Amino acid sequence: MKKKNKVKEEYPGPPGHLSEKSKALWHEFVGIRVTSPGRILSFQQALESLDLAEEARETRQREGLTVTTERSGVSHAHPLLKVERENRQLFLKIWAKLGLDWNYYNGQEETRWEGVDGFGLGLHSS
Repeated sequence: MKKKNKVKEEYPGPPGHLSEKSKALWHEFVGIRVTSPGRILSFQQALESLDLAEEARETRQREGLTVTTERSGVSHAHPLLKVERENRQLFLKIWAKLGLDWNYYNGQEETRWEGVDGFGLGLHSS
């Protein structure tokens, strides 16, 4: 017996708390490359990590690379550098574990996924 392919519309929409960038990625991959419930949950975690990394980057850019403690006056690397790095690494780890590729889209090679991908993630295809 042949399995029926699910129509893309049968998959859940993106969670409301995701950024517009992450929602766009959700629409590009869920139902195409991300189809099982477990993969969807992992993909959601990846996008949440990406959003947290972006939020940390934006705050760090406003506040600078270093912070100075009030008590001692010593400068330290901004603590959000670690948050940004760890969440970007988690995003990439999940992305790779799911076998996603910037060059893959809907079963076809498309040039729009090469390099940075049009979503401004700063991630390059290998």
